Amino acid sequence: MSDPVLSPNPLKSEPIPRLVRQISTPVSIGMFFQTMYNVVDTWAAGRLSTEALAALTASFPVFFLIIAVAHGCQAATNALISHALGADDEETARELAGQSLFFATWMSLAVGALGWGLSPQLFEWLGITGETRELGIVYVRTIFWATPCFVIGGTFHAMLSARGNARPFRNALIAGFFLNIVFDLWFVFGGWGLSPMGFAGIARATVLIQAGVLLYYWYMAVKAGFIPPSGFAHLHPRWRTQRRLMGQGFPALINMLTIAAGIFIHTHFAGKVSTEVLAAFGTGMRIEQIALLPIIGLNTAAMTLAGHSYGAGRLDRLRETVFACIRIGTVLYLIGAPIVAGFAPFWMSRFTGDPEVIAIGATFLRFAMATMYSFVILFISTSVLQGLQRPHFAIWLGLYRQFLAPLLLIPFLMARFDRPEIGIWWGVLISTWSGALIAALFLMWTWRSLKKEFARKNEKIAENPELIGCKEA
Repeated sequence: MSDPVLSPNPLKSEPIPRLVRQISTPVSIGMFFQTMYNVVDTWAAGRLSTEALAALTASFPVFFLIIAVAHGCQAATNALISHALGADDEETARELAGQSLFFATWMSLAVGALGWGLSPQLFEWLGITGETRELGIVYVRTIFWATPCFVIGGTFHAMLSARGNARPFRNALIAGFFLNIVFDLWFVFGGWGLSPMGFAGIARATVLIQAGVLLYYWYMAVKAGFIPPSGFAHLHPRWRTQRRLMGQGFPALINMLTIAAGIFIHTHFAGKVSTEVLAAFGTGMRIEQIALLPIIGLNTAAMTLAGHSYGAGRLDRLRETVFACIRIGTVLYLIGAPIVAGFAPFWMSRFTGDPEVIAIGATFLRFAMATMYSFVILFISTSVLQGLQRPHFAIWLGLYRQFLAPLLLIPFLMARFDRPEIGIWWGVLISTWSGALIAALFLMWTWRSLKKEFARKNEKIAENPELIGCKEA
């Protein structure tokens, strides 16, 4: 029995602005609930103690290792499947779906085991000590057990998004948020026959929820025909395809690891100032994430539509994708940034009653909103490049923005302010804005290179009309 043929994908023909909204809106809604999920965890930790809140903050860069692996698998899966679908190569898209699951499985098992074993050393490198360190180790070791759920689930999301279907992602995160409210209250504080677990309960709730989310993604992928029954033949390793996935996924993973390194660096410097600065930094980051959510939703749209446009040879739609995402991102920034910056103390007070943490966090949020528009440029540029199967630039940009520039700027600036944390906030602002300008310039250079590449292909086709329709003109 042959595999069922999926209906034609409209991503090559419908108006770009409509497609951007169609893909980015469910992602943004889902990411809002994902961030609110983290807010619930932050609230629960804050009700336990300042040390628990600081431990959750310190755990984030360690937890980010899982996020980095999941992002690498998602980026590789989305970019390659989108390109195949843009070229109307359904069989290759199906092969890539099965191979992506194999890729995600071995990557998640390796990183989960490594992270579990190295957790104490990771907190030692961060300079976190005492009760905060002990709480953090318990939290991240529990989370590392759920690494396959995060990574494989994210790969399913990438498959679905490559066809423009982001609704399962939204639905999973909405359900996860509401379940997290119940489980955090139940596990952390006890009740209904369960003894209080304290800080460890936050991590255990996450493991349980992510296992459920993985099962939901699997069901939706099979139900929608993205993994047809006979498609399981693609799950055994094909090293040629695994190398393609590595070629796309590892640069994205390394780029995310540079972000993790940046968070390590910022957390290290914040922790050196005081526990209050560390708690304010972690809480402020979560509020900043909420403001960034609509912009983050544009990433998936930019990558998916760039991949389809490139596969179909439609530079006009590629250009329109970039400008549509920039326009929408600009509007979202002009709406969100004033609301966050203007009411910064109010937002901080929703998570902690410590006046010093509120004041420090409010200052951080004002700096973060001055930085926020640079993320519009950064995210869209790097997502489009990933969709064009040119992921390596992001590594060098990440090394500059997250590692080199902060290490040079932050110690220098901290020594020149009476309040050292102000030097940290300035260092982040300068590093991010300069990185955004570099990304924009590189994207413009890539655009000119693509125009020349397609012009050469068109000349070859004009000279040899029989090449029309060939995969390699």
